[in-house]
Amino acid sequence: MQKELYFDISSEEKGGSLFRIKKDDGSFSFYYNHSIYDSRKDEIKVFEDYFDNFESFWAALIKDKEWFYLHVLFVHSEQREFVREQLKNVNWNIHPNKKWQESHQRQWKKVLSDPANYYNPQ
Repeated sequence: MQKELYFDISSEEKGGSLFRIKKDDGSFSFYYNHSIYDSRKDEIKVFEDYFDNFESFWAALIKDKEWFYLHVLFVHSEQREFVREQLKNVNWNIHPNKKWQESHQRQWKKVLSDPANYYNPQ
């Protein structure tokens, strides 16, 4: 099995890395290694979830109504246009601080325009 970074996102309280797994038969699945930090207990919980496709992962991610305020680190080039379209429908004003909004918007723009091999240079 081959594992390839596909999506990476985080914050102080939670985040994770999604990997695309190429199986021996040539099909793909997705593995999401993610964690949640509880600062009151100073406790980290780590989770592993598997998805049949990116759409299933995406549905789980956006259950957090503020997913776009997480700090994105990487989006695979195959999903960048999809993510750009998704970002057109978010309500950045849920946080009134303009600088906070602009900071996150810049991060999304940067990651969505990074070289496709940013994490895996040849």
